[in-house]
Amino acid sequence: MHYAVSYVSTAQRDLEPSEVVEILDQTEVRNNNLGIHGFLIYSEGNFFEVLEGEKELVLQLYDAIKEDGRHKNIISIFEKTIAEKPFDPENGYFISANTQYRKIRIENFYNCIKELDASTQKVVNNMLLQIGKNSALM
Repeated sequence: MHYAVSYVSTAQRDLEPSEVVEILDQTEVRNNNLGIHGFLIYSEGNFFEVLEGEKELVLQLYDAIKEDGRHKNIISIFEKTIAEKPFDPENGYFISANTQYRKIRIENFYNCIKELDASTQKVVNNMLLQIGKNSALM
């Protein structure tokens, strides 16, 4: 069984564009090395992340994320067992909401979340819609 976790948080301070890119790149490498997939979005001082993988690994990573001093006000969106892998294991979907940093179309995320149950899809869709309203995602 696979496990999925999603959360939102606030950056401790305003981040420079280079810092956002560095965080996104480090996250992608670390998570892919752990066999954890999903996506991370940064928009207007906030992070939104969905993680998916083996339950023990996901929970260990989530505990480490909660201790990371680069962000605060961590709010869990969902934590649940999932039947199938919703994310392509060959590609980590880690982006910035500002397409200046990463040019990935929002449709990629909608394709990824199709495998989640209906209530979880609704939560993630609502979060993506809110981010889309506040950013330049294309």
